[in-house]
Order: sequence, then C-alpha cells, then structure tokens
Amino acid sequence: MRPISHFGSFVVVLAIAAVAAGCGSSSSAPAAPADGSVAVDLSEWKVVPSTSSKAAGSVKFSIANKGTQVHEFVVVKTDTKADKLTVVDNKIDESALTAVDEVEDIAAGGTPTLTVDLAAGHYVLLCNIETHYAQGMHADFDVK
Repeated sequence: MRPISHFGSFVVVLAIAAVAAGCGSSSSAPAAPADGSVAVDLSEWKVVPSTSSKAAGSVKFSIANKGTQVHEFVVVKTDTKADKLTVVDNKIDESALTAVDEVEDIAAGGTPTLTVDLAAGHYVLLCNIETHYAQGMHADFDVK
C-alpha cells in the first residue's frame, strides 16, 4: 500500500471541509433583521422563521425564497400544530382555517415583506402550492 502524499492529504482535507461546510446550514434559522421583523427563509421543502414567537400586534415578515422553485407564504391562525393540518387535493383548505394574509408566487430569489396584525394565539406559516405543504413547508408560530 502506497502512503498518501502531502498533496493527497491536502486534497482529502479540502474535500472533507467542503462537505462539512455544506451540511446543516440550510435548516438553521435566518438571522433576525435589525428592524425587529421576523426573517423567514423558504426553500425546498422548508419554512424557517428566525423566531417561533412574537408579541401580539403588528408583525413584519421579511421573506426570502432561497429555493429554486416558486413558493408562497401563508399565515393561518389555528390551534392545530403545523404538521397536522388537513390536506385535501394536495393542498391545505385555507377556507377551513382563519387565513390572515399571504404573499403568492414568490420567485426564486424573491424577497417580499408582509406586515400583519396578529392577536395572541397559535399560527402556522406555510407554503400552500400543491404538494409543498405535505413535503414539509410549514412552521408553527406563536403570538403572545
């Protein structure tokens, strides 16, 4: 067996570092913006807010579609946990819930904002494009 040269060792270390750098970073929460808004990253197949709770009142969501597909951002008020909503025809029936507001058709790279007045309670942040919710694009959000 031939010993690994210094150059070969260097290549192996670089490969391991590259793999490690790419792992786990997409699921970490985005940094909260300085303006007090809630940053929300959308991607295939995640909705990741910078915080899971906020005080009642005006809440600004700073949304970033970091995926490669068009997504949407929907805020619904419900007592049901985010992963337990009823799916009908590959989507959530928003008419069966208290839909607060939404931003539709957010292109890859899009960065819209949405400001809503939220009363105390439990909310779900989700993408309701066909099949996206079922693939994991939802998050619980509590307002106190």
